[in-house]
Amino acid sequence: MAKLRGLINGQDVAFDTHQAGDAQNVNWSALHLEKRLHGGRGKARYPLFGNEKESSSGMNQDDFERITREVKKALKKNEQLLKDLAKTIAVELERFSNGEATSKDAREAARNISGYFDLDPNFLRVVEEYSNKHLSSITTIHFNPVEKTLHEIHQTKGEVVIQKPRLHNSLRRIFPRTG
Repeated sequence: MAKLRGLINGQDVAFDTHQAGDAQNVNWSALHLEKRLHGGRGKARYPLFGNEKESSSGMNQDDFERITREVKKALKKNEQLLKDLAKTIAVELERFSNGEATSKDAREAARNISGYFDLDPNFLRVVEEYSNKHLSSITTIHFNPVEKTLHEIHQTKGEVVIQKPRLHNSLRRIFPRTG
């Protein structure tokens, strides 16, 4: 079965519902994929369900059209995979939002998410953050065997992000006692 690896080439991918911490059940129809171009070149948002239109912010029209074609092609080719991924993400967003996330569940979700993007399911590093004895975020580092690069999967109550680790946003997550 084809995977979603192409969605993380050269961009970061985030999934959210814009419901962070509102203590309500996750609204599946609001779940969307957000692609963030590297180098501050903007982002585009693609609703996974419902009738919302795709939109962009800070991205030129040519990039937006190119990324839109890429996303639609990948999602159309992988409809069942997308449904499975959306369910995994919605469940984790709800667990984190309700303060019910556990290390075991979040790690299993990271393994599942890594599989959707052809990343090695084994963790090179795991960083868990707690607030009032509740898991507030988890970052797992995975090897991309095709590109020979690293990717991180970062889960919080607000979003699930799949991206290449970069010093400005990841060093503290990967090595919390530095910087």
